[in-house]
Amino acid sequence: MQLPEFSKQQSELLSQFLAQHQYALSLAQTQGYLFAVICAPEPLDVHQWLEEVAPGSDGQMDEQVLFAFMALYQQISEQVFETGFALPVSLQLSSQGQQYLDVQECQHWSQGFMHGAQGYVNKLLSAPQLADELKEALASALQSLGFFTLETSEIAALAADNGLSEGQLCQQQYEVMNAFAAGFAELIEVVAVNSQLYNDEGWN
Repeated sequence: MQLPEFSKQQSELLSQFLAQHQYALSLAQTQGYLFAVICAPEPLDVHQWLEEVAPGSDGQMDEQVLFAFMALYQQISEQVFETGFALPVSLQLSSQGQQYLDVQECQHWSQGFMHGAQGYVNKLLSAPQLADELKEALASALQSLGFFTLETSEIAALAADNGLSEGQLCQQQYEVMNAFAAGFAELIEVVAVNSQLYNDEGWN
């Protein structure tokens, strides 16, 4: 079935749907989570990831909402494997880049990403056969893509240690995140093959 492109209306529909469900992820968390799921060495069934995104709502999801979720999944998948991926969330900085800082969207995306990636990344990082340089590359990617899960106080301390304002550090990290996100699926593929934990059929 060919789904139409993920639209602004579908984005609003999903935001409303997720906001109405107590334990559901936000839209930005869902985008980060699906990015991690799509990059995974082993695909998740639709019902598995829907249950993670909006626990208990699968049976009461109307067709429009389901199609919107599928269109979002397809959009992220196409960006990851075909057209090039860029973060769907933005940093809100003041004109000086220091006074006003809203990292909530990035924070939510990072939280969703870590939720989706942590399991398979930890398994790959503990693979005895995996070369140290690949472990380091994967750990760096995880640290960067999960940067905005840090507490505000931790970000402030890191900024001070590096002689930067919090806004400057966040802007820097946001750009690094975009770079890591663009190549994350490729990195996971290389690491999965070299870990010898994974073959074409799935985890060994």
